[in-house]
Amino acid sequence: MEKQITGKEITKDMEHLVKLLHKEWERSGKTKAEVTVSLSDAAEVKKRLAKAIAEKQKQLENDELTFQQSMELSKNNFVLLRLVRKVKKAEDKINQKGIDFKFRVELDKEEFKLFSEIVGIQEV
Repeated sequence: MEKQITGKEITKDMEHLVKLLHKEWERSGKTKAEVTVSLSDAAEVKKRLAKAIAEKQKQLENDELTFQQSMELSKNNFVLLRLVRKVKKAEDKINQKGIDFKFRVELDKEEFKLFSEIVGIQEV
């Protein structure tokens, strides 16, 4: 006789799946690009990243999202958080040394795409 799956079990399984996805999304992938940010531009970069975070938060609060849209937005938020952490860490490292006027940030494919969309890229 087959076991019947209850709504509680489905909910528990979905919550577990989402937790696993969050763990996966917290990890950066293989480095695909490197961006250089001058200390004079760092404030503007952080301002644009903060604006993107605020917009994502507004989306979460105001929109009635489907499960698929919610998962996509959640993934994008994790990529954005990884990106912000990397920029902050690289800037802090340079500020501690005090010997350079720019810093480099290694980004995976998703982070680079998001950085390009939010900040824009100037080829040197």
